[in-house]
Amino acid sequence: MICLSGTHIQSLINLEEICDGCAKCSNIAQKCLEYGPLRFSTLQTMTYSKNYKKLHVTDKLFEDIAEYCISKSKNKEECFKELDKTILSTIFCDKLAIWICESRVLPDEGEGLEYDHRHMPREVIDIILRKWNVKSIKLSILHITNEEVCSVEWLRYDYFTRVRLNDPYLKTKQSDLKFNHVEVSLSYSLDCVRDLGNRQLIVNEPKGYDNFIPNIRRMFPTDQISMELPHWYFIACNNIEKKMSTILQVVTMEQHQNLSLNIKFFVQSGIVKKLNERTNRVELLGIASGYVLQEKRFYCFKKSSPFNAEHGPEVFFDNEWIGRRFQVRNTVNQFNFNLDVYIKEKELEEGFDNELLHEFPNSFVGHFFA
Repeated sequence: MICLSGTHIQSLINLEEICDGCAKCSNIAQKCLEYGPLRFSTLQTMTYSKNYKKLHVTDKLFEDIAEYCISKSKNKEECFKELDKTILSTIFCDKLAIWICESRVLPDEGEGLEYDHRHMPREVIDIILRKWNVKSIKLSILHITNEEVCSVEWLRYDYFTRVRLNDPYLKTKQSDLKFNHVEVSLSYSLDCVRDLGNRQLIVNEPKGYDNFIPNIRRMFPTDQISMELPHWYFIACNNIEKKMSTILQVVTMEQHQNLSLNIKFFVQSGIVKKLNERTNRVELLGIASGYVLQEKRFYCFKKSSPFNAEHGPEVFFDNEWIGRRFQVRNTVNQFNFNLDVYIKEKELEEGFDNELLHEFPNSFVGHFFA
């Protein structure tokens, strides 16, 4: 598909979404510093020694590796020997980006069944992390990918431990590895980003995403987690006090020790207002209890558009956002949580008059004008 040698290509993402691992593309993978997501056919060609800055893998790749090892063995012991031969320690990876789909289906599922995360083979994940000497992790939670149907043959064997990030965290075994940093991207998530900010859902039952952070720390132990909550779904459109309280409830469900957690929360300006039905007047909401406003103020440019459930967010243009930091600290447990809330500068300029701001001097949004 690609006629060039690829010598000068530093980063190549999504190539194998349109090319099913031809020889030229596999050759390019050897020359890049960042590549992925890997298909199993490309992984099998990676017998060389190389230090990648970043490799992208998917939950589907973990299944494919497990099923390949099962196909080459007669029992669990042989299967794990094959796994050890399949994942080579000649590859080094500074950052491993793991793409996890939240809407994959089983082959025999009918229409109308709830989408959810699917189980991943824990031992496959662990051996990749260990043998590739991974230093940091990026978890990308995606509502839809091209790999819609799960591989299920490996589930018929009691060889691999089944794990999901939204399973009850007390059942998840603690890893003995340690990573510098875990970054979580929810920009293309629908279910996970919704459930992190809504404990009481009217239509859909929660799918266990309050287990998300404790499970991350068990599977990918770290003292630093950063997360970005986008602005285009239920979580970011109403009642900032309730959303901040819910987020705090979720991130402190387990009493974390030695953890610095940073969340960027991009919201719509309507989230800071409510209509008083008795007086039929707009009121400004305050800061949720437990948070302390910090002096730090942030500015950033971020692309903005509505979320399409079939395609995700479609990018149109940049907007300037203004952010304020709200902090929760537990000095005994060495837990530090920073919630950086961002509102579009244009919405701040057009959506609030001085009279309303003066009427509610301790409002949440007032701190964006102070």
